[in-house]
Amino acid sequence: MSNQAQFLNLPAHVVSDILSRLPPKTIIQCKSVCKSWLSLLSESEFTNLHLLRSPPCLIINNLDYHPSDLNCFSLVEFEDQPDHHDFQYVAGTKIKAPEGCVVENGATATMVGSINGLICLNEFDHKHDAVYLWNPIIRESITLPMPEGVRSYPNIVSYGFGSSSETRKYKVVRIFQEREKNTRRVLKSNCDVYTVGEETESWRRIGHAPFLYNSCRTHGVFLNGNLHWLIGDQAGSELISCFDLETELFSPFPAPPELSKDFNLASLGLFGGCLSLCDNTSDYEIVIWVMKEYGITKLWTKDIVIDKEPADLVGPSFEVVRVFKVFEDGNILLLWRDDILLSYDSQRQILHQSGVHKLIKKIDDQMNEDGYPCIEIMEYVPTFLSLKSFGIQMMESIN
Repeated sequence: MSNQAQFLNLPAHVVSDILSRLPPKTIIQCKSVCKSWLSLLSESEFTNLHLLRSPPCLIINNLDYHPSDLNCFSLVEFEDQPDHHDFQYVAGTKIKAPEGCVVENGATATMVGSINGLICLNEFDHKHDAVYLWNPIIRESITLPMPEGVRSYPNIVSYGFGSSSETRKYKVVRIFQEREKNTRRVLKSNCDVYTVGEETESWRRIGHAPFLYNSCRTHGVFLNGNLHWLIGDQAGSELISCFDLETELFSPFPAPPELSKDFNLASLGLFGGCLSLCDNTSDYEIVIWVMKEYGITKLWTKDIVIDKEPADLVGPSFEVVRVFKVFEDGNILLLWRDDILLSYDSQRQILHQSGVHKLIKKIDDQMNEDGYPCIEIMEYVPTFLSLKSFGIQMMESIN
């Protein structure tokens, strides 16, 4: 018996164990080997096993307005060891946005969040506001029903995507605030929730959304079954709005104590699995606050202060900086605005332009030589979680 025949005759659980360790692109190719493998690789048991072993990577959304590259996504793998890290572009993973996500006339699609390989996208302009759930690995996606409330100035719309802590339901949260022009007065403030796989397949009105939200800040940050937004109150104080995806209730807690009330350039994110806030308000330094203990008592620690001078960024700035990856060797990747990637060496305490910039430049073959593309970056775990498992219809499906 040949080696190939022996491998095909192995017990299903052994084959599943072996194949779950392969890269996603190779696993997709394995589905074409034989009917038994196609069936095996489509089972939920294999999906769960692969999810446990799937290493995270970076997914990059190209926001440039070149027709061939607009909303084209790429995967970048990274090696993360205590003594070093490195990047590698995954060849053949230049992925177009979902088929129904037609980005034109100034609209753009941004990544709201990612849970277990599913990405929530929001495509919008002043007349259009569409939401998609998408698994880019298996090219499955659905379009959510059009939500209520027009996204036009001075109205505010913000989204969040996560899963509830106990029932593990995937939920998209939409906050819509109708504002009075030239004032901070809120005329209407609604919170709607879409639960993936719910029979109604529609948005549910939860009720009033408290606090003042800002469309210039990032979407809700998911952690510990909750979504978090950096918001303000009527007095101008900065707070964190926390939405529990299980109880579907809002509760506030304080932002870092030194955050300016009048004006700040802060963004929420995750830092080594902890809620964090990156503040670029100062002309001379970038401050990263970390909430190392997330519980009843929520305390912020000023964890890292980064000198801007080595990266030649000292001076007045109106740019938000976001932390999107903390490596085991202590290096931190940050995105300045949406086109400058920075790396901070915490051991030598030096900020410099990241080496991954060359990788981004290699990916974007349409970019001119004088600049870098406008991008957004998110840590992403490739999986084979199918939207079909939620009992909903696919808009696009390619095996």
